[in-house]
Amino acid sequence: MTTSRRAGAGPGPAFPRDAAHGPRIVFFTGGTALKALSHALTRHTHNSVHLVTPFDSGGSTAVLRRYIRMPAVGDLRNRLLALADPAVASPALVALCDLRLADAGEHDTLMQRLYALASERDPAWRGIDPLVADVLRLHLRWFLEFAPPGFDPHGACLGNLLLAGGYLRHGGGLGPVVHLFSRLFRVRGAVVPIVDDDLHLAAELADGSVLLGQHRITGKGTPGITAPVRRLFLTRTRPNGGDGGEWGGPARNADPAASSASAPGAPVPVEAEVAVGEAAARHISRAELICFPMGSFYTSVLANLLPRGVGRAVAEADCPKVYVANSGTDPEQLGLSVADCAAALLAALRRDAGSDMPAARLLGTVVVDARNGVYPGGIDREGLRALGVDLLDAPVVRPLPDGAQPPATAGRHDADAVADLLLGMARPH
Repeated sequence: MTTSRRAGAGPGPAFPRDAAHGPRIVFFTGGTALKALSHALTRHTHNSVHLVTPFDSGGSTAVLRRYIRMPAVGDLRNRLLALADPAVASPALVALCDLRLADAGEHDTLMQRLYALASERDPAWRGIDPLVADVLRLHLRWFLEFAPPGFDPHGACLGNLLLAGGYLRHGGGLGPVVHLFSRLFRVRGAVVPIVDDDLHLAAELADGSVLLGQHRITGKGTPGITAPVRRLFLTRTRPNGGDGGEWGGPARNADPAASSASAPGAPVPVEAEVAVGEAAARHISRAELICFPMGSFYTSVLANLLPRGVGRAVAEADCPKVYVANSGTDPEQLGLSVADCAAALLAALRRDAGSDMPAARLLGTVVVDARNGVYPGGIDREGLRALGVDLLDAPVVRPLPDGAQPPATAGRHDADAVADLLLGMARPH
């Protein structure tokens, strides 16, 4: 039997008050929507786990992945910094990791800038712990040593290049470099890619069209989806359609339409079946709460559920499972109600866990804020009841300032309130 109730947000007394022994809350998320929540959580627990999607295909990440066949690392970088100890992750370090080369300029001039950054004499290293700086410069030198000839540095993010340097130095594989950076930044939690593989996202829309590449689905530099998503899947087909040789190489067709599998002559993405990473599966099994949080619904949250083994791991985890519904406009949802989103999560999980798996084993509670939240597609309480999912109405969205009119400032979650609510729902093993 499902319930619908209004609750106050507040931490429960089940866990010790020191963050070192806080609950193991596992988040299925790859985007930036959890940055503020990540900061808030570190005051209460250093045991949160962030399962990150490495499928991004837009911006400078697309360029890096064209030259080096590797997973996307931008969201990993962002989450590592969000959870880092402020004593290490000084403003100077954050600025350095977020530093981007110019989008314009001569290739050789930009490469010279990278070589200059590899020297301790460069002023960009001022204010950064010397040990941390030494390790980061080593990773940049590794990147410059192992990167393929002709690499295009325009718009490159330095933090991504540092992670790529470790990836290349260790012969491919994100595990060692993410582990090292987690220790180096004294990350208060765990950041884990859901898979460690060179994969992309593709979406079949309700109108029959197919989009290839995460940036096409989420609308980063492109129009985004024009019809609801019917099916989301992983593929090894590259958005630019080029083989690119051993290292990927430059895009052979820079036309944005080439990223649409429905465009004439564009590659048709073939679904790839891939297993969830061992580390990710282990964290899911040990979770004391599993959260499907706010964020880009398909490319950030549901994409995490696509690898084989995720659904079964969630079903077997003995803990509450909670979906914090988006408030505000998410272009990927395109009018979906909260119940529609919950149904999509359940369907994705059941593809692996089994079609007859009870909802409570996969998703027990959906959190909304009916008073302050903005849900363009509606909540659909009856739909949630039919799914067998509880609805928890809690004050987790910031109220509008007096006189403000939606949607300009509406729908922003209160990170502290969300953190308190989740901490209170976690169940110690």
